Amino acid sequence: MGNISSGMETICKDIAAGHEDRKKSLHDVKKDVKDIKEQTGTIRDNARKFMGDCKKSHKEMAKNLKEGLSKDKENLTKDVNSLRKDFQKSQKAVRSDLEGASKNWKEMQKNLKEKKAK
Repeated sequence: MGNISSGMETICKDIAAGHEDRKKSLHDVKKDVKDIKEQTGTIRDNARKFMGDCKKSHKEMAKNLKEGLSKDKENLTKDVNSLRKDFQKSQKAVRSDLEGASKNWKEMQKNLKEKKAK
């Protein structure tokens, strides 16, 4: 009976130790789950903050782009108007020059006709 009672005693100790190990493992798992939930919450909060920052940055970039494009449009309009005025001035000079050339041509033709008629 010594072997049986000592075997039974060993089995009982193993069962008790296994029970304690399972309790400890379950406690560790619960702690790990709690830690993971906290980490998940932190990640979720950081993601929300990041998305909020992205939206804010996007709005600011859109505003800056609109303002920049508006200023560029104003500058381009001024440049084009200036170029148009310069072109109109040069066209007046070209027209005046062409009118003078036409007048000279007509006088030359008139003089040639008069010389032929003589």
